[in-house]
Amino acid sequence: MKLGLSNINKIRQADINLNGLTVIAGTNDSGKSTIGKILFSIIKALDNCKDNSRLIDDTIGKKLRLLYTNLSQFDDLYHTSLKSIIFAISYRNVLRELRDKNTKNSVLSRLSRLKEQLEQTDIKPFHRAVVNNLVSEIQELATEEAAPNGILKREMQAILEAEFVNSVCTHHTSSSRIFFSDESGNENLQVTIQDNLIKEIEGGTGCFLEDVTLVESPLYLHLIDILSTARTFNELKSMDKRLLGIRPLVNYHIKDMAEKLASFKYVGMHTLFQESTDSDEINHITGGYFSFDEDNNNIYWIKGEEKYQVVNVASGIKSFGVMQILKAVNAINERKVLIWDEPENHLHPEWQIRLAALLMEQAKAGVPVLLTSHSPYFIQAIRYFADKMHMNSFVSYYMTDEQEDGTCVLSDCTDDLNKIFFKLAQPLNDIINLGL
Repeated sequence: MKLGLSNINKIRQADINLNGLTVIAGTNDSGKSTIGKILFSIIKALDNCKDNSRLIDDTIGKKLRLLYTNLSQFDDLYHTSLKSIIFAISYRNVLRELRDKNTKNSVLSRLSRLKEQLEQTDIKPFHRAVVNNLVSEIQELATEEAAPNGILKREMQAILEAEFVNSVCTHHTSSSRIFFSDESGNENLQVTIQDNLIKEIEGGTGCFLEDVTLVESPLYLHLIDILSTARTFNELKSMDKRLLGIRPLVNYHIKDMAEKLASFKYVGMHTLFQESTDSDEINHITGGYFSFDEDNNNIYWIKGEEKYQVVNVASGIKSFGVMQILKAVNAINERKVLIWDEPENHLHPEWQIRLAALLMEQAKAGVPVLLTSHSPYFIQAIRYFADKMHMNSFVSYYMTDEQEDGTCVLSDCTDDLNKIFFKLAQPLNDIINLGL
């Protein structure tokens, strides 16, 4: 896969090969997270559009049926023949015509004619409004469905707003661009954004990826119930104003992650964990494992004969629990990308190395993985296990380089990791000889 960004948030320019496992290194506030969030938004939008196409088709069918019913009633009430303008037999025939590109325009033309005829018919204003609104809604849905990337444009705009809280473009720039290719022979996706609004979108059809998960913090584990019921920015705009003070506002990827963690209660998690090689390794590292207690409707960490509430479990252990749960609910596989933002957080050096090994094993098994990091320990561990597992040719390393204007440019350091280590280790070098 390939991802290209231009003037997106903190990133002035980035061209990335996602070739198995990809590491984005850099300091805090250098745009690392932006890259992960954009990749998350792209894959979510592409995947959601598969369902949205079916949803629009179902919605058109329901509105056509309602239009058929209303016109039948109004024809009887006012002795008109409005229904015959659109429906020769039933609404299902018209729906089939709309699905066929050879007859779609004919239906759209008849719908326009119905609105014109309606204006010349002496019926009550609110009955006229009912028909006019239904016709307009059907026309809009049918046109959007037929327009090149119309559904994708709407979906990606909504996700970008929810993920970046409507602030995706770099400040003081006239145009921002996104490029994405899954290298499967499908059309490359190209997006142009101005003033945080998508102006043009091309390609993006037929992506073979099915889903993506962005892990930002293992603390999600003891906030599942709160986060899974939270609202995102695009949901906020359409919510009942009375609920605004009740439900918290979160980024799209946080709610997505919480919903996946919450789904463990439906999959017999304890059995899946016992059958998982990954879980055996996690049990060995942490000395225990996570399980769902149906009687208490809660998740616990089991260690020996004892079980502990998640809130009382160390954050480092929760990091391994997140991996365990995502594998158990099948949120990670060769068609579902894993993005982990600074996985070394909450982990001491030994466990950073252990988690790096687990993540490399996922990549070796075919899971596309994108990691951001500012830990020399963690990045060295990735390099070590890439070599040990014969994965060197499928691992890429990039570093964010700060520019004078506050933006960052991504540089490829795959052939020279010393650039990364020098930058990340420099603060320690500055103080290591203190007092000598």
